[in-house]
Amino acid sequence: MSIIENMDIRSKQIAIIASFAVIYAIMRIVPSFPVIGAPGASFSMADILVPIYAIIFGPYIAATTIFLGTFLGIVFGKPIIFLGWDFLPATMGALFIGMIIHGKKIVAIFLFVIGIVVFNLLPYTEMMIPINEQISLPYNWFHIIAALVLLTPLTNMSMNWIEENSKKAIIGLFIISIIGTLFQHIIGGTVFVVTLGVYLQSINPDAFPGIWKTIFYVYPIERLAIAVISAIVATPILRSIKPIWSKSV
Repeated sequence: MSIIENMDIRSKQIAIIASFAVIYAIMRIVPSFPVIGAPGASFSMADILVPIYAIIFGPYIAATTIFLGTFLGIVFGKPIIFLGWDFLPATMGALFIGMIIHGKKIVAIFLFVIGIVVFNLLPYTEMMIPINEQISLPYNWFHIIAALVLLTPLTNMSMNWIEENSKKAIIGLFIISIIGTLFQHIIGGTVFVVTLGVYLQSINPDAFPGIWKTIFYVYPIERLAIAVISAIVATPILRSIKPIWSKSV
């Protein structure tokens, strides 16, 4: 490949990153679900773009776009919640999905397991959530299911459906999106505890059990909604363009 061709590719990548970072930044301003335990803070509709960007552009362009878009969102008026580490969950989510689409499932599952373990080892987190006096369930039950699905052939089947733009593409997009957004959620939970709980100590330690119990009931609905919307939005986009990553897989 010549120097001119390399420069042309690099220029296109810069244009993609700049353009879609602005879109992400604008979506960061649109609130979705409230951040439980952080009054006045909210997640944003930009979360639905994380799996879409990763699937269309691949891990590195998507992660760079989201990283830049997060800080552009701050410039546009999105308040900082986690001491400037607000970029980490979505950026890691894009990289994580990128590993899946490039067939690096072992690395992805390793990151997922490490994420769950680190989260549970932090102070103020809860491994088990009491449902009643007799029954307790793991807080991470949905994350564990996603990690197990990642180990199955279903993820490879999902990527084939997406790449072939088959009638099952929307199902594949949903499966990849739900796995990715649950990984993003566990990273977000870790950032939440480390910044607001451990470092700033802005949350009373006695309040954490109640916070985790509330999140336990909310986060499955929240993550399913993000995955469904991502799949619906991404399906027509993928019918009109071919993902960059598919050229090299």
